[in-house]
Order: sequence, then structure tokens, then C-alpha cells
Amino acid sequence: MKINPLIIFNILIVLFLLIGVVITVLMIRNGMNIYYILAAGLSNLLLLFILYSLNKGIPSSHRVINKIQKNKERLEFNEKELIITTPIMEYKKFVEWDIIEAVYCLNIIPLEGTYHNFEYSIFLTQPARIVKYSKQPWYNRLFTSENNSIEIKINDYNNIDFNKLHPAIEKYLLKEEMEPDYLHKKFGNNTLANLPENKPLKSHELYKIYDRDNSTNNEKLREYRTEI
Repeated sequence: MKINPLIIFNILIVLFLLIGVVITVLMIRNGMNIYYILAAGLSNLLLLFILYSLNKGIPSSHRVINKIQKNKERLEFNEKELIITTPIMEYKKFVEWDIIEAVYCLNIIPLEGTYHNFEYSIFLTQPARIVKYSKQPWYNRLFTSENNSIEIKINDYNNIDFNKLHPAIEKYLLKEEMEPDYLHKKFGNNTLANLPENKPLKSHELYKIYDRDNSTNNEKLREYRTEI
């Protein structure tokens, strides 16, 4: 009968790990030098890492990318509402078209730690309805609470269906076609030459996609309306 070499490696590593743990405990009990204890502890951690790598493997970049994509937000649309699914927090946000006051799109140079160029700001007249998944782990039940925000942000990095939002806005809000030229203009792609010294370099651009133009107390929306 052939014995799987992986089993032999596992047995040997477990034996060395057990011996290492025993030695570490004895060193602590005998009050040995802290540096020796730390060295023994690090050796045990290294053995644990090797054991894990042999059996589970180190995640490949392909697996990591797939996991990131799986956890991104998703969009659904129907005649009544826009639905935003957030897998990582395990809830859905239902935004009725009737409560959308305005939609603006911000085109920016990605800063350090951010990955998106485009971000929609959807301003509401009342908070969206949130429905949690029926089965949630305790940490999501703890941290997923009712959100009373009247602004929803959707960007081209965190939401896998970002490019589907413009056609939905055309269909359900504008009721007419609108060329999405604003989605093809990215800052930071070209180097500007001979820029006048007294003219600051633009780092963002704001586009009005839809606005009912009703009076509002929302300071950000009022600022956007003034900027356009």
C-alpha cells in the first residue's frame, strides 16, 4: 500500500510542533531568557504556517481577486425601485425611484488608498429601506443597523454593476436617452503641457445626471447645484 508523502510530512511537523510547544512551556516555567522563549515561539509559529500551507495552501492572486469580486456590491432594477445588494454586510437596500431627488456623478483622480475614478451620489427625500439576509453571522447582526442617510454613493470600484446604473437612470428617471460621455473622461490619464501658472490644475469634475430641483435642506446637494 502506497503512503501519501503529505501524511508523513504532516505527522513529522505535528511531532516537531508538539516538542516545540513542550520546550517553550518548560522554558517559561524555568524563567529562561525572554529572547530564547521568543525564538522558540517563532519556531512554533513557523511550523504552524508550514502545516497550514501544506494542507490549505497559500491563496493565489486569482483566488484573492475572485473573492474581492464576489464581495462587491451589485445592482438590480425594476419599475418600482433600485436594489443595492451588499454581500459582505449581508443586506439589501431598496431605493424607490420616487424618493430620488437628484443624481450627480463625480469624476476624480484616485487618491492614495482609493481605487475609483467615478462615483454617483444619489440624493433621497427619505432613507432607503434596508432588508437584512435571513441568516447572518453575529458580527453582521451587530454592525448592520438601520441607516438614516439620505445620500447613497455608488462607485466604479466597489460596485460590480456600476456601468448598468446609467441605462437604468435613463429608463426609470429621465425617460429619455442621455449619452454617458461623462463616464469616458478620466483625470490623470494625460499630462497637461503649458498650463498657465494662474490657472489651477483641475482634480475633479462634477456632472448633473438628474435633478428634480425641489428645495432642500441638504447642504451637499445645494453645494452641487451651485457648482454646476
